[in-house]
Amino acid sequence: MDMTLKWYQKVCLESLWACLFLLSHTPRFFRYHMLKPFITSILILVGYRKKVITRNLGKSFPEKNNAEIKTLRRRNYQFLAEVIVDTISLVGASEERKQRAVNWINAQEIRENTDGKDWIAMGGHYGCWEYLPLWSMMQPSNTFMSVYHPLKSTVFEHFYQRIRKVSENIVQIPMRNAIPHYLRNRNKGMILGLLSDQSPQLREDTHWFKFMNQDTAFIDGAENIALKYKLPIYFAHTTKIAPGRYEVRLNQLYDGREAVAPHEITGRYARMLESMIKECPELWMWSHNRWKHTPEKQTRLFGKSTLTDTD
Repeated sequence: MDMTLKWYQKVCLESLWACLFLLSHTPRFFRYHMLKPFITSILILVGYRKKVITRNLGKSFPEKNNAEIKTLRRRNYQFLAEVIVDTISLVGASEERKQRAVNWINAQEIRENTDGKDWIAMGGHYGCWEYLPLWSMMQPSNTFMSVYHPLKSTVFEHFYQRIRKVSENIVQIPMRNAIPHYLRNRNKGMILGLLSDQSPQLREDTHWFKFMNQDTAFIDGAENIALKYKLPIYFAHTTKIAPGRYEVRLNQLYDGREAVAPHEITGRYARMLESMIKECPELWMWSHNRWKHTPEKQTRLFGKSTLTDTD
């Protein structure tokens, strides 16, 4: 992997890794009660994506007043800082530390149903999403395909690839290569790990769902793959139990056999995600420009808009 880096990029990568390795091995109290507040204060001071966060929260919770939105925004900054600390804590982490990070509530049930079989694990940018590939440690009989969006920075691209290699049975595949890779390896116990809550490319046939009080488009790759290859889908319902520690229950979203209407699977995902976000709103990544596309924009570009799903 590092062979693709220029010499100065290698120096940057190894220097970054060494510094964060040292931070990762500081006491937990320091990381979550000193480093996290420090990072939070920086995010607040620089106003990191303040307008985007405020707009997204305001439109999603119109019943909340300005003071309540401001409180949610501050808590969201604290969450973003905690995700940074969580990610740092994965640098050079021992297997024991990785196992402590997530309590998989129904792990035995999922293994009994899926060992050696292909299936899809869907999550969102809620809680520390970097922890979700840790499931690979719970099911070594399967290969976990972690699908990701490549970063513009080559150094950070390699850094995150190194962090995400949490077990030997993980493969990391850019989104554009996900389907070809799966087709070459299907029916071999492949888990497709997908985060589908970011804004998709706007298309003529983009479908809209009512999500967080707004017309919202979703990446529909999971539904398309599940229907074509009859794969079950499980949604990672995440609950924070302590700083840097979570409980995750994998809830079946689709069994791989049920006859469903078009967009029904994606709609189920949207409803499960929305329900989870409303449990603890500050744990979602509100800094993403999630609603940059609208039905009106679709109409301007393509001359029509699909019917909005209001269920």
